[in-house]
Amino acid sequence: MTNPGITTPDRTRLQPAIFFDRDDTLTVDRHGYTCLVSDFEFVEGAAESLALFHKAGLRTFVVTNQGGIGKGLFQRADMHRFNDKLMSETAASGGQITDIAFCPHHPDAVDPDLRAPCACRKPKPGMLLTLAEKWHIDLPGSVMIGDRDSDVGAGHAAGCHAYRFDGGSLLPLSRHILATHFDGAGL
Repeated sequence: MTNPGITTPDRTRLQPAIFFDRDDTLTVDRHGYTCLVSDFEFVEGAAESLALFHKAGLRTFVVTNQGGIGKGLFQRADMHRFNDKLMSETAASGGQITDIAFCPHHPDAVDPDLRAPCACRKPKPGMLLTLAEKWHIDLPGSVMIGDRDSDVGAGHAAGCHAYRFDGGSLLPLSRHILATHFDGAGL
């Protein structure tokens, strides 16, 4: 799912980016397998963090395991509607999500094709690698943020810096990342 307001990437140079997990990093996941637009809620500080990275000139991406699709708990269309809501609320808050990658696979999937091992389910780096190729991203200069060890593992496997978000407000961690990896751009 690509943001229609984003222009074609500059293929003459690699650019750093921020990769986010979705559930419990950007959006609140109260019930597990969140897919209903009516359940949409930003994690504290997430909207401000997305705006901060946008102001700093960094592209942001979402890489999200969506095993509920494989398990038959919801449809891809449900996830796309939820992601569209995330993108529109991000834009309304002054941020911008460049693209979203998702993995529908799960070891307990009802469809055998979605049960098979894949290269995209975190902690594997497939989603980050695919987005980096598509958008010409400098992975060693980029950062992955997520609430699980599998998110951090995917970031490291892709060659990124990676941080685990342990809850509370996302904004202090985002400011730390800007100060540490991007010379405080946008602060």
